[in-house]
Amino acid sequence: MAKTLILFVLTVLTVILIGKIASYWILMIAVGLIAFLLRASPGASFLWSGLAFGLSWFSLTIWISIQSGSALPMQMAELMGLKNDNLLWFATGVLGFLLGGFSGMTGALFRKVFERKDAGFYRS
Repeated sequence: MAKTLILFVLTVLTVILIGKIASYWILMIAVGLIAFLLRASPGASFLWSGLAFGLSWFSLTIWISIQSGSALPMQMAELMGLKNDNLLWFATGVLGFLLGGFSGMTGALFRKVFERKDAGFYRS
């Protein structure tokens, strides 16, 4: 439980603080590194880093959209054939969940590459 909460909080902080100056793929590497260092299980890493990444992107999208008052989200929704521009907020959150989840799971699975497996006996 503690690892997942730490993973969630560190992922949120990484996305919010580094996301302003870095690209999404750098965030994915950072989230994978966090999951690698925390030694979380692949399933928990997928769920909690995905939720953190997705909720962060969802909230940042809403905040930026409201603060700027730009017509760009409406124009993008019209270009994509959507009737409501708020669906772009949801799509951004889902995309963030998938990016964060798979990067966290990749970091956790990469950790398993370096773990020693004990076979129990040796054959000659």
